[in-house]
Amino acid sequence: MQNQNKNNALSCQCGTAPGRMNRAFLTVDLEEWYHLDYLKGYNCRESGVRVLPRIFDFLDMLDEEGVKVTFFCVAEIADENAGILREILRRGHALGCHGLDHELLTNKSLDRFVDETRRAKGMIESAAGREITGYRASCFTMERDKLDAIRELGFTYDSSRIRFAQHPLYRNLDLTGFTQAEDLVYIQDGFSEYEIPTLEIMGYSIPISGGGYMRLFPFWLLRLLLDIYARGHENFTIYVHPFELTNLPLPLPKGLGKATTFRCLVGRRGNLKKLRKVIRWLKGRGARFITLEEDRRERGLA
Repeated sequence: MQNQNKNNALSCQCGTAPGRMNRAFLTVDLEEWYHLDYLKGYNCRESGVRVLPRIFDFLDMLDEEGVKVTFFCVAEIADENAGILREILRRGHALGCHGLDHELLTNKSLDRFVDETRRAKGMIESAAGREITGYRASCFTMERDKLDAIRELGFTYDSSRIRFAQHPLYRNLDLTGFTQAEDLVYIQDGFSEYEIPTLEIMGYSIPISGGGYMRLFPFWLLRLLLDIYARGHENFTIYVHPFELTNLPLPLPKGLGKATTFRCLVGRRGNLKKLRKVIRWLKGRGARFITLEEDRRERGLA
C-alpha cells in the first residue's frame, strides 16, 4: 500500500501517464560553425564559409511539422544576419541572446559580462527589430552571479542549466531559491530557468537531447534512450546548432586532429532527417512543441 501511494503521488506530480510527454522545447544556438569551442584556437572565420544562410531548409521543415522554436543568437553575427533574424520572427519563432561572442562565461569577470551582455542585447534587438528577453550561456557555462545579473538587464528567462558533471565545460548551475514548477522548469519571482535534460545510466549522465550526442547516436539507439527518459519525465528540451543541420563542407584547419575532426563532422549528413524523426516521436508521445516564451505565457509569467 505504501508503494502504491508513492506511485500515485508521483503520477499526480507529473500530470501525465507513464511514457507520455507534456511539453517539448526545441532550441537552437544561432551561431556559426567557427564558434565551436574546440576551434577557438584557429582563425576559421576568415575562410568566408557560413552555415547560417543554409538554415532555411530547417525553417521549412519546422513549418511542415508545425513546430515553433526558441533561437539564441550570438550578437556579433546579428547584424550580418538581420534578414534571417527577422524571418525567424516572421515565422512565429522566439529569439533570445547567446552572448556577445560565444566566449565561455567562466572566463569573464562579472563586470565584463554585464557590459558585454547589455551591448549584445541591444545589437540583437537592433538587427531583429524586436525586444528580446531570453538568454543562453555559451557551452552552458552560466554562473549564479551572472544569472542574477541578466535579470537586472531585463531578461526574463534563461536556458543554461545542464547536469552533466563529466563534461569539462558544463556547470551545474546553482538554483537556490528557485521552485521547480514542473519537469525541467524552475521559477523564482517571475524569472524562469529551463534545464537541458540528461539521462542517468549507471551513474553517468548522457545528454540525449542534442549536440554531438544526437549526431553520434543512430536513431534506433536515440529512440531507445528517449523511451527510457519518457518513463520518468514529462517535458523535454532539445538543443541544436546550425552547422548540425546542413552538410555544407567545412574548411576545417590543418592539424586539427582526428578526434576533433570527428566531433565536428560526425552525423551531420542526415541529421536534419533524424531531428524530424525525434520531433515526430515526441509528438507521438503527446508532446506539444512550444517556445520558451509561449511556455511563460501559459504559466502567466509574461
